[in-house]
Amino acid sequence: LFRSGRITHALSEYLHLHLQVIRRHVQHIRTTSNAWPHALLDLEAGDVVVIYDIRRYENSTLKLAEIAAAKAARTVLITDQWQPPIARHADYAFNCRIEVPSAWDSTVTLMLLSETLIAAVQEAAWERTRDRMGALEEIFDATKIFRKFV
Repeated sequence: LFRSGRITHALSEYLHLHLQVIRRHVQHIRTTSNAWPHALLDLEAGDVVVIYDIRRYENSTLKLAEIAAAKAARTVLITDQWQPPIARHADYAFNCRIEVPSAWDSTVTLMLLSETLIAAVQEAAWERTRDRMGALEEIFDATKIFRKFV
């Protein structure tokens, strides 16, 4: 399961799209707080919840982490250097520097970490990943969604 906030939802969707190719049963939790309780309904001990949470921390994301912890799910937190309250519920917390000399924080380091996680998960299960990627390519070929360039 993946959850993110107002700014980080694009990163969460990016990670989700890639991990969905690599592994089965990968879900993305919508950012609206009235939708995520449905995703937690089937959460079991040992499932992994990845949460992006950077400053202007959202209360609903904290509540999601509390419920996931109560269900004995493993939580991976991708966050900023200030470490939000959600960190006390995380099994793994990755703190990234986001502050830059701008009116906006940067998500470059979070993107780099996301890419690194994708590569690590892919490599850890390469045989299965290769088979899933091949099956997906066959589906793309059958649907003709993409044009092949030779």
